[in-house]
Amino acid sequence: MIPGLIRTIGTILLVWFVFRWLDRFARRWSNRSTGKENKGSPTSSPNKQRAPKDQKLGDYVDFEELKDDE
Repeated sequence: MIPGLIRTIGTILLVWFVFRWLDRFARRWSNRSTGKENKGSPTSSPNKQRAPKDQKLGDYVDFEELKDDE
């Protein structure tokens, strides 16, 4: 019973590691292929100007506590 359990856990771990490796390989390959297509497009230029930040912030008000003289 124990050797079968160890073999099952080992198989599951091996399959999991293989899938992780294949996923990393596929991501690198897809990044390379999409990167070549987007290099000439004007939307991927690194010199994009950033939109100005919204300056609709309010004024800072400093409150002072007053004690009632009752």
